[in-house]
Amino acid sequence: MRLFLAIDLPEKIKEELDAQIHDLRKQYPDFNWVSKKNFHITVHYFGETNNLEKIKEKIKDLLFASIGFYLYSTAVDVFANHKLVIHLEFKREKKLEDVAEMIKNNFDGNEYNEKKFIPHLTLARGRRSSKQQYFALKKKMQKVNIDISFKTRKLVLFESILEGGKPIYKKLASLKLLDKVD
Repeated sequence: MRLFLAIDLPEKIKEELDAQIHDLRKQYPDFNWVSKKNFHITVHYFGETNNLEKIKEKIKDLLFASIGFYLYSTAVDVFANHKLVIHLEFKREKKLEDVAEMIKNNFDGNEYNEKKFIPHLTLARGRRSSKQQYFALKKKMQKVNIDISFKTRKLVLFESILEGGKPIYKKLASLKLLDKVD
């Protein structure tokens, strides 16, 4: 099973975000847009594993004293790897960065987790055709304003199941954070 730990957005926030990207979807119909039910912020990717119970218990132990936090969106931007990825960025949050670092340091790494943790939510993926396309898209995304914020009270362990080329995310465990916010 393919596992990852993520922040699952509250339903109300998923609805708000979906409404705010409506026009963007129309402007870029060739992109594969993430469905609102799959909106999440990946904290750690475990990859293919059969150690579900061990992973779940270890995360519970690691999160024992971790405190909830607020997340605030800041900008829409584009990653360019083998595909173009339109994503929503969030303001840096020390508590989230500490949790991501703690999880990373306590689990065997894979190449996905080698990069510095940057909280982001993937909105869409598209084919990469040229540098000009990338820069034009990047410039256009700088003008997009998406404003969401929410309190994070838990992290969710998901299984990613590929079905017909589209991922289905199955919640396997909800891991609560302490309900104190500074």
